[in-house]
Amino acid sequence: MSTVPDTLTKYLEQVQHVITHLDVDTLKAPQNRAAVIGIGASAILTGALAYKVATKPKLNKKTFAQYAKPSREYYDIAIVGAGPSGSTLGFYLAKQGHNVLLLDKKQFPREKYCGDAVARGAQVILKEMGVLQEIEKENKGFYAQSGGFVSPCGNSFIGNSATELGLGTGGTVIAIKRIVMDEKIAKAAKNAGAKLTENTTVENCTFLEDEGLWKVDCLNSENKDVTYYARGLVCADGSPSALARKLGYVKTEPEGVCSRAYVKDNTLFNCDGLIFYPKRLLPGYCAIIREAGNELNFCTYIIPGGKAKNEDLPKLHDEIMKHDPYVSKLLGPDPNIERMKSASLRLGGIPKSYGHHLVIIGDAAGFIDPLTGEGIQYAMESAKWCAPVLHEGLVKGDLSEAQMKKYQDVWWSHWGWEFWASMKMSLMLYRFPIALDAAAKMIEKKGSRFLAEWAEVMTGAGSKTWFLRLDVWPFIVLEILAQIGRNLTGRNTGIPH
Repeated sequence: MSTVPDTLTKYLEQVQHVITHLDVDTLKAPQNRAAVIGIGASAILTGALAYKVATKPKLNKKTFAQYAKPSREYYDIAIVGAGPSGSTLGFYLAKQGHNVLLLDKKQFPREKYCGDAVARGAQVILKEMGVLQEIEKENKGFYAQSGGFVSPCGNSFIGNSATELGLGTGGTVIAIKRIVMDEKIAKAAKNAGAKLTENTTVENCTFLEDEGLWKVDCLNSENKDVTYYARGLVCADGSPSALARKLGYVKTEPEGVCSRAYVKDNTLFNCDGLIFYPKRLLPGYCAIIREAGNELNFCTYIIPGGKAKNEDLPKLHDEIMKHDPYVSKLLGPDPNIERMKSASLRLGGIPKSYGHHLVIIGDAAGFIDPLTGEGIQYAMESAKWCAPVLHEGLVKGDLSEAQMKKYQDVWWSHWGWEFWASMKMSLMLYRFPIALDAAAKMIEKKGSRFLAEWAEVMTGAGSKTWFLRLDVWPFIVLEILAQIGRNLTGRNTGIPH
């Protein structure tokens, strides 16, 4: 109890003294029994507060001034991973005049396997970087205007969300191949002033306590050892989180997995994007998304909580493509489709995404929605929110753990509840797939405007609190009851997946 404030300690001693000297006669009086109950409740609450105070972790608050002057050249910030999160952070920091090192183990252009759908929040950032304008000019992106979803029992609705939201020629998402987008973001960071170093694998990172610098040991493209130094370190190395795991901040394997396969020469798919919810995939899903150049992207997401396991991905991807009554019809009997490729997913945010002179951003920090699999927008927004925290710390000479915690406070205030709600909702959909059947019927009745609002929520542009609105959840409940009736009477027209 030595770490508990003295006033709390004395109060606990007084409570213990009162309780010790109580006798049976005293307890017989009703007013005394009430007092004793009050004392007991106070003791419990005070003890809980004291325990919280005593066990609260102490954050490192050491500033640059408390270290020895560095005896070597160093960068302000070293970012490991030049994907959307790392390069976005590098762009914003470099624009503010900071000396940024951006390291990537591969050479651009390089592949990344996912659905390629870039939501509106990420579109805003791409525009600030000048990347979206390039992609539009080169016709390397495709805005989704019409789309919808097919429920587990086959209920469906397709509408035009872009028109309803007044987006003109834009869309709730734009499909951009990652081999195109990632290179452009990395080059935007480089053009802003960040030093982009490709074909460089980070082997180890060590914090030098005497100088307050990170020592970053790498293997370069010539297979030679090279070492860099930086005040701050950023882990932005994707869902496997190799560096964050090595440093002890991430302790688990990625929870989910997704596939991607591009389809050419398809004439059967007549909308821009369609999501399918086969029961065997729930709470995961699969989708067909239209890309630029009239290609399609068929992707499958396995999200934890259901029967489908990560190792089932190749089998499920193939079976759904060939035998699902809706997917197979739209892809055709012999689609011109590439071999499936896959990538891991870390979902819902990690418990602690900061440390002394260190932050973890993007997929490495688990910024992928557990309900939708959306990650690009969260990756880029985490970088944009992290930049002011690092900028402030560099200006003040303080990248301590206490300063870095501000970054987690920001993203948690925006996404903490959203990720929690998404996880609960994904598990609910697995247990009660009829909710999706009912939602499809409800959207069919309410029309494209309602679908547009649904799309906003499912792409991360809107909050999950939308489902709590009085013009939403009561109608979903009523439609669930109606769907139960349709199922019992055999009036449901869909074909179950």
